[in-house]
Amino acid sequence: MKRHLNRFVSICLISFFFQPSSVNGQEVVNFDISVAGISIGEMSAIKTTTGNEIKYQINSLVSFWFFGKISVDYKSNTIYKNKQLYSAISSTNSKRGDFSSSIQWNKDHYKVDAKTYKFENNSPIKKPFFFSSAMLFFEEPKMVKEFLAENFGLPSPVTKVKDYYEVDVNGHKNRYYYIGGKLDKAIIYNPVKNYMIKRK
Repeated sequence: MKRHLNRFVSICLISFFFQPSSVNGQEVVNFDISVAGISIGEMSAIKTTTGNEIKYQINSLVSFWFFGKISVDYKSNTIYKNKQLYSAISSTNSKRGDFSSSIQWNKDHYKVDAKTYKFENNSPIKKPFFFSSAMLFFEEPKMVKEFLAENFGLPSPVTKVKDYYEVDVNGHKNRYYYIGGKLDKAIIYNPVKNYMIKRK
């Protein structure tokens, strides 16, 4: 009886550990945000794979002094289904105001409702995308010529320049540096002062 029970438990354990799982994994990457070598905040990027669906979550909070204390809280949630961008929602809360953007795939186009500081965009995008801003934190865009900037709802070009990739989002040029296929740092345009995102 005991022998049969042990065999049953062993089979159950094997079935539990080796059965196909709907959750394939989660990857978390943390970054430091700095200006002129001074840390002003942090960012976390989370990639969760569940079957044919991939979710990207980006959260950042920065605080700095510029004629008064300024804090900026940014969050984004992006969903891919069968490798295609399906939806993206982002929000920014700051002293300049609260802004939000959403992108949603609808049959044959993306419905866009993007609002950021001094920028609005409601133009539909009539083709599917398979790469967006959130993916830059996890994948080197080796074969990518154009991606979708979730916060602006804009198709944006990617260009390989020497040891970095330059992305042009609404006229603002950002640089992404990769080591071994993983993002090491990024230099992000800001009208006041460019800032750096550095992998911890």
